[in-house]
Amino acid sequence: MIFDPQALLLIQFICLLIGTSAIAWGLIAHPLNIASKASIRLSLANLCVLLGVILNTQRGEGSSYLFWFVSDISLLLGFMLLRRGTQYLFRLHNSTKFDTIALIITAAIMLSAPPNASSEHFLAAVFSSTAALFFIMLTKDNFFAIKRDVGSRIAMVMVTPLLAMAGIFIIRVFIALFLPEQSNTFLSLNTREAIPVLWFYVFLILLINIVMIGNAITRLVSKIRLLADRDQLTGLWNRRAMHKMLTHIHQRWLRDHVPYSVILLDLDHFKAINDRYGHAVGDVALQTAATLFASKLRANDVLSRHGGEEFLVLLPATNAQEALAVAEKLHRILRENPISWQKHSISLTASLGYATIYPECEPEKLLIQADQAMYRAKLAGRDRICQAG
Repeated sequence: MIFDPQALLLIQFICLLIGTSAIAWGLIAHPLNIASKASIRLSLANLCVLLGVILNTQRGEGSSYLFWFVSDISLLLGFMLLRRGTQYLFRLHNSTKFDTIALIITAAIMLSAPPNASSEHFLAAVFSSTAALFFIMLTKDNFFAIKRDVGSRIAMVMVTPLLAMAGIFIIRVFIALFLPEQSNTFLSLNTREAIPVLWFYVFLILLINIVMIGNAITRLVSKIRLLADRDQLTGLWNRRAMHKMLTHIHQRWLRDHVPYSVILLDLDHFKAINDRYGHAVGDVALQTAATLFASKLRANDVLSRHGGEEFLVLLPATNAQEALAVAEKLHRILRENPISWQKHSISLTASLGYATIYPECEPEKLLIQADQAMYRAKLAGRDRICQAG
């Protein structure tokens, strides 16, 4: 294949960009160990695209499965890995089965034509159709994943390069099928006419990797925020996060007069468990209690570790009678599920206090009243429920 000098220079620059990106993602995976599973796949994606571009530049007039078929499949595999890396990054649904079937069908259709210049337009249409599909699905994955953390507007801006790449491949399908005279611009990489498109590829490759790095940073920040709001031992919301949620629920009460309740629970004789069996058993007791309590709560209820052996439950849209019913469930399930430790059965009980919001009551005052009710339960002999009042 004879290359225009400027087109060749741009292709070499594209290869340099892709190779550098592959190395960068490899370093992010190891030794930096940031989203390693996703970063490895993004590194492999760039390597596959690099291989595909290099093989593509070696095409000639003669038939060659390596330079025609393997080149295109390598590029498509790179796009597939790009999507898989995004799914690992954001813990999205695994699309490997769907993508693999699409790749196999594409390969079978490509193999039905001779691997040479006489089939260029047919092969370009088949390749570009699958590439457009992968980038459309990649755009969808990124948009909905990013939207959760930064909102729709920023998400739309961030996925624009991916959508643009999908658009380019759709244009290539149209040209390959209906405007073959334009092939020097959009299908071939070696001509002077292709230079503007090659520059656009340079721009998009940079932007796509920037978007992927932005995604990794967004995911990392999201995880840091999550860790800052979670109790490390039980995985429940911590006191800081609970107070933010309580403020939000209280604003709803002020606006819509939808009542809410809180329950404070304190594990009975927890110090005795630590002293007799050790702190490891104390940790198991806390984790067990957290799991049992969570199993009896609704999806919109909020359970947190309030400190030490105390738990706080926030019950949105719940009046006093309904709060008592929830407290009884939590009280019962703890009593009915002792923990086993080295052939010992260790009973767990809790003292509970609950309170329901009322006019002119602030969240801090409500928590104090629930705490006082819990303290009365302890003074009355523990293992019981008391209502604030």
